[in-house]
Amino acid sequence: MTQQTVQQIMRKQPITVQCQTPLNEIIQTLVTSQQSQLPVINSNNKLLGMVSLINCQKALLISGYHCDKPVKVNDIMAKEFTFLTTDEELSEVAIKTQKQSENVFPVVNNGKLIAVMKRVDLLVHLQNNLSLCSRA
Repeated sequence: MTQQTVQQIMRKQPITVQCQTPLNEIIQTLVTSQQSQLPVINSNNKLLGMVSLINCQKALLISGYHCDKPVKVNDIMAKEFTFLTTDEELSEVAIKTQKQSENVFPVVNNGKLIAVMKRVDLLVHLQNNLSLCSRA
């Protein structure tokens, strides 16, 4: 496998949600962007968490059943998640993330979100390296 880093395949200008975004806006953003997860940031672009379709589904079930107060992203986001840095080698990232269910990994620099890396991009990279091996 060639030594490449997250920086080579990361997606700059990721779609995000702000930390006080209401549930209906989160769902709308997830649906229109066709993503399963989004980074949650504050006004300074500091990464606070990740919100997913599953988080939203659970929130809808609970708030619909209990008729709770309006749900915001802070109420449902995951505060523990895997994040990456630009200089991590993709071979190490592949090992690091193989047992995780997430499909979007935030890329940070000094705690601030700068990009995301999608699992699909990592798979394409791994497949391209495999095809290079078969040519040798």
